[in-house]
Amino acid sequence: MAATSSVIDLSPASKAFVANRANSLGAWVIAGFLDAILMGIVMCQVGAFFQLSRRSQEGFGRHYHWLVALVTFLSLVKTGQSIAIVWVQNVSDFMNPDVARTLVATAWWQVTAPLLTAIIGFVVQSFFALRFYMLARNIFMILPIACSMLLGFGGACLQLNSIIVGNAKAKVMWLLVHLICSFMTDFMITVGTIYALRTRTSSGLASTISLISRLMRLVFESAIPSTLVAAVDLIMSQTLDANHLLWHLLLNYALAKLYAISLLYTLNCVKEYRYSRSLSGGHAQSLSGGRVPSSGTPGTDRKRGDVELGDRSNSNHVYIQTQVVTHVSPSQGSVEAEDLKHSGWQPDTWTKQLSDGVRRAVVE
Repeated sequence: MAATSSVIDLSPASKAFVANRANSLGAWVIAGFLDAILMGIVMCQVGAFFQLSRRSQEGFGRHYHWLVALVTFLSLVKTGQSIAIVWVQNVSDFMNPDVARTLVATAWWQVTAPLLTAIIGFVVQSFFALRFYMLARNIFMILPIACSMLLGFGGACLQLNSIIVGNAKAKVMWLLVHLICSFMTDFMITVGTIYALRTRTSSGLASTISLISRLMRLVFESAIPSTLVAAVDLIMSQTLDANHLLWHLLLNYALAKLYAISLLYTLNCVKEYRYSRSLSGGHAQSLSGGRVPSSGTPGTDRKRGDVELGDRSNSNHVYIQTQVVTHVSPSQGSVEAEDLKHSGWQPDTWTKQLSDGVRRAVVE
């Protein structure tokens, strides 16, 4: 006859742990599945990065090899950590819930789960903060971002200490500090980068403005996922009750991988653009998949109807746009034609003069 109830004698705390297993154990299992799926995306991005590095002759890829290697290593460690947690809780200690329920506050590989996410986020945020500083060149604009990053990382470390000493109230407080600072750092980096790029579109050729617009879209595409997940993680950690609090781990695990994907996606887009530009001799695939004419090559952006002048030494023809203004004199009853020349520079020679007051020049 099959048993309909457990014959294991459990303590009251372990009975509650088993009865609430959908939340106490299920959250870790689902978070591990999500982490493994996102790890596959990270590895695809890493493969694309090194494939582009082999084809590219520029130093850009080699310069960031160490950063990609570091983020990949940390992502693999995070995935290994999630596998270890699920294995120990659900396999090794399957028949010993008195031990399994205490792992969340005693086992170092389980206690450090939020800290490892904070380390990955700190590395990636440092890269984007440095990129923002290279655009803005203003130390006062980068200081709030640096302070927010350091405070958020410090909050993650203090949260770990609160878990070890068993101070539940301090743990929640420092978790709140960490999540708020992570969200504010992502938000300030995104807004600051967009502002720095927009200040460069006030003047310049149409191709430059178009490229900057695509860069701004790239910033949104790479920053919005991690920023939104950090915001939702913050909300869940403050609104869920004690029995369901562990479900915020889904967002915490996803956030670590989204930071890595954001970094790799940005690097791959820039590398692909530079590689396409070098192959096409000045006309490259844009960061969003379109064609971007190079500002160093003379030509016309036919979509916008703008004329671009590049290096004169590489140009065989120079076209001069002229405008005819006609004055009618009532006293004389005659028509006078005056030619107004509009050009970015004065041509050296005139080869042909047309009638009716219109002069056009073509310099071979």
